[in-house]
Amino acid sequence: MNNKTAFLAVFGILALLLAPNVLALGISPGRTTVDFTPGLERTVSFSIVNSENKDMNIVVAAQGELKDYITINDKSFSMSSEEGSRQVTYTIRLPKELSPGLHTAEIVVLQLPEEGKLSEAYIGAALAVVTQLHVNVPYPGKYAEASLNVIGPESDGKISFVMPVLSRGEFDLVNVRATIDIYTSLNKKVATLNTNEVSIPSRKRKEIVAVWDSSKAPPGPYRAVATLLYDEKSLTLEKDFEVGEKRLKIEKIEVNDFSLGDIAKFEMLVENTWSEAVRGVYSEMNIYNKDKKLMAEFKSPTYDIDPLSKTLMVSFWDTAGVKEGTYDSTVYLRYGGKSEKEDLKIEVRENEINVIGLGYAISERRAPRGENNGLVTILVIAIVILVMINLLWFLFLRRKIKSR
Repeated sequence: MNNKTAFLAVFGILALLLAPNVLALGISPGRTTVDFTPGLERTVSFSIVNSENKDMNIVVAAQGELKDYITINDKSFSMSSEEGSRQVTYTIRLPKELSPGLHTAEIVVLQLPEEGKLSEAYIGAALAVVTQLHVNVPYPGKYAEASLNVIGPESDGKISFVMPVLSRGEFDLVNVRATIDIYTSLNKKVATLNTNEVSIPSRKRKEIVAVWDSSKAPPGPYRAVATLLYDEKSLTLEKDFEVGEKRLKIEKIEVNDFSLGDIAKFEMLVENTWSEAVRGVYSEMNIYNKDKKLMAEFKSPTYDIDPLSKTLMVSFWDTAGVKEGTYDSTVYLRYGGKSEKEDLKIEVRENEINVIGLGYAISERRAPRGENNGLVTILVIAIVILVMINLLWFLFLRRKIKSR
């Protein structure tokens, strides 16, 4: 390929990224895969799609590792607006030897400006699309290529470890299986899984699978280490994954030893359900007046919360000038770019503050002095009345039975 054609091919890739209308040109298929045979000669066809029915000038060029073994049969041509697609061919002539593994090339199709000519002034190239050529050269003996995919967890906590295995060697793989070890972020092994066992013919692909029930595993990051075993050979693969969501949870908020007009000490108990420490956590509370305007905003210091543990976070509110009543409030937990939000109501009294959640109570309301005694008295009276009613009903039934 000369320098001019190479320039066009490279520029075509840039044009693909920058073109404002990327739907004007299409190509199919996107990839052709060929198994290597020494001295192989083959003609490969692909289609260029004129998806917007435009008049266009087309240039086709090869690039990549195998470009010297590719001959484009139609390097440039025009497509009319009435031509919805055109089939183009190229010929590959492979050498007698290639190193084992994957070898590639790209066939680049450029759409040129309407006024363009084949010169180095193709700065206005409008669009480029690419079809790939993959040539697989088998390895001597037995050889496996594999990847490790983690799927899930599903709603029931099941996580599937799927390993696509490709037999890249000259000979079939007779016994292919894998052992998968699951580790926590602290490198503690928590599970060992075994996949199914398969045989894979040369140049064919199959999958082996193992399933782990993570429903009882603490939320957090994990690492899967898979050891692929095939016919006395092995291959190790690793994959990081997560169980659950990295999240903090407010368990309760309390204010103790409070007098209106003084500084209220808010004690927020926060649980880290993650199996790693969460660092730099702080709370922010906003309190609104009756007109829904912000009347107070205060934050806690930052805390580091150990894995699977609880921490008491403290913040302070100066209640000077605050009147008794119930106020809307929003509390935020901020950590690592995340923010957890809870909407609350703050009930302020002369000698206490009660924190009440919307839809559920974050802390139970404490009864004022004397309220507990009154409640006990009411319950005792109600029980006595029920006992008397049952006794009278029993005596009534007994007398009625005797009269018969």
